[in-house]
Amino acid sequence: MDKRGRGIAAAVISAVVFGMVPLFMKIIIAGGGTTLSGAFYRFALSLPVLFAVIKYKKIPMGITKQEFLKICLITICGYGGTAVLLFSSYNFIPTGVSTTIHFVYPVFTILGCIVFLKDKVRPIKIICAVLCMGGILLFYNGDSASDLQGIGLAFLSGVTYAFYIIYLKKSGLQGMDTIKLIFYMNCVASVMIFIMALASGSFTADMTATAWVTAVFFAAALSLVGVYGFQTGVKYVGPESAAILSTFEPITSVIIGILAYNEEFSLRTLAGCLCILSSVIIVAKMKE
Repeated sequence: MDKRGRGIAAAVISAVVFGMVPLFMKIIIAGGGTTLSGAFYRFALSLPVLFAVIKYKKIPMGITKQEFLKICLITICGYGGTAVLLFSSYNFIPTGVSTTIHFVYPVFTILGCIVFLKDKVRPIKIICAVLCMGGILLFYNGDSASDLQGIGLAFLSGVTYAFYIIYLKKSGLQGMDTIKLIFYMNCVASVMIFIMALASGSFTADMTATAWVTAVFFAAALSLVGVYGFQTGVKYVGPESAAILSTFEPITSVIIGILAYNEEFSLRTLAGCLCILSSVIIVAKMKE
């Protein structure tokens, strides 16, 4: 498989893992956790695993002051901020609705690349983004339209994630070893969210064994498969294509909802899946 093929596969696998986030969070919350403590454990519990991988691969740990400042910016305003906003939206609206609204980010990524990076985006990618948005809107049934706070948080999480994707390319951070970058971003995110959880009184360590096992698996899977896979996708197929390919995430959420929670699979949902799959196939066949 060539580099582009590996990038496509990595982005899709990453999306599937991220699509399982609502399931992980439901188990953690049902076991006594909160959204902010769940977000903290998602980053903090991955650090020993990431550190072990770094040592095993003998990756140099040093970073410059400029790299540290860039990591703080991309984490607070993008990577970590997205998790806080998205997980917090779960308190107000159903997780499936949060995930669909969050997926405004492929459109913002393409717009951001045009405006800030002066990229010449091929019209076919814009068509793919429109197909994705159309499919995502078909997932949303409007039941929680009155809850503006939850919708606003989920929408902002899409904006911050688009910033993360664009800045990853613009800052030059994607030239750093991926595991090393994830380790440092998770360090910054852990500190940031721990302070937020303590300040809001929502930090807890009193969780069931099932919740703790889920939290550990959740942290390792998202960092080693989800984030690593997505950054690999950005590296090999570009931020616009990676963002479009990652729309496999809401499809995964829909499938989990059907299998785990007996949610209805309607013709509207099928149409949404077909729109997203069509855009993914187009991107996969596209030659850069």
